[in-house]
Amino acid sequence: MRARQLDIFLDDAEAGMVLANALLDAHGGTLLPKGAELTQSVLQSLQRRGVERLTIVDDGASDEELAKEREHAEKRLAVLFRRAEGQAGSETLRRCILRYRTGETP
Repeated sequence: MRARQLDIFLDDAEAGMVLANALLDAHGGTLLPKGAELTQSVLQSLQRRGVERLTIVDDGASDEELAKEREHAEKRLAVLFRRAEGQAGSETLRRCILRYRTGETP
C-alpha cells in the first residue's frame, strides 16, 4: 500500500487523520503544518474558523485501487486533451492534472 492525498470536507475529517499539506488561513498564515495529526479539539477550532476543506494523507488504498484510479484519470484526461496534442505545454499541464487527480506528490 502507498499513501495518497485526499481532499475532504471538514465534516468528513476524523481525529487521528494526518494533514498532507500545511493548512493556511485566508491571509496565507499557517494554521497547521504539513504532517499535523488532527484531534477533536483541532477539528472544532477549524470549524469555528470557517475551514471547509483540507487535504489528508490516505494510506489505506491498495496498489490495485490506486492503479484503477490512475487508469480512470488517464482515460478522462485523454478525452479532455484530445485536441491539444502537440501544443506547447499541454503535456506538462496534463501530467500536473493527473498527479493532482491521483493525489500524487510531485
